[in-house]
Amino acid sequence: MAISFVTRHKDVLSLRLCQNIKRCRAAISRETINNYFDNLAISLKGVSPEYIINYDETILTDDPGRKKILTKRGCKYPEKIMNSTKTSISIMFAASGNETVFPPYTVYKLKHMHDSWRIGGPKGARFNRSPSGWFDRMCFDDWVKSIALPNCNKLGTGKKILVGDNLSRHLSSESIKIYHENNIQFVFLPTNSTHLTQPLDVAFFRPLKIHCRKI
Repeated sequence: MAISFVTRHKDVLSLRLCQNIKRCRAAISRETINNYFDNLAISLKGVSPEYIINYDETILTDDPGRKKILTKRGCKYPEKIMNSTKTSISIMFAASGNETVFPPYTVYKLKHMHDSWRIGGPKGARFNRSPSGWFDRMCFDDWVKSIALPNCNKLGTGKKILVGDNLSRHLSSESIKIYHENNIQFVFLPTNSTHLTQPLDVAFFRPLKIHCRKI
């Protein structure tokens, strides 16, 4: 019966994978997004694309948690509101506006790092661990020193803009001082808006996770 119903209304209904989203993310307003992009245009004025670096961490898990649902035809990214979390591997990615991708930085949920877990990574990749498996300030500061700063300096000597979220565990007085001394400035995304405003989420993580899901 359900299949027949969908067939009869195929002009308005389609079967697509649904992604989970928390209520706080679903509540982001159009005004918040518009204000962010207005301010972003001011912050990026006169800055060359290769000096604009977008960074973000994502998680990889062996349980993607996505299911097919019925939704209105033309809806590309259906979402299911739910509050849940899984133990996962965290990876920090960063890329500049000229398509330069920095080496990834992986954080495992471990007390002690195993040598075998650092084998086979891309050139320049680094690995760390934390009790939660998420980036903490220690991991983020190490990412700043070992990945972000060296690769930003390779891009040139002009002012650079780092675009990312405003998580407190992604900031410390030490990392802010390092960036200030090297003419690197932060632009923060609006709180709970990364599913809409984070370029890596839209253009990079989605195809990455589709490929991982197939594996």
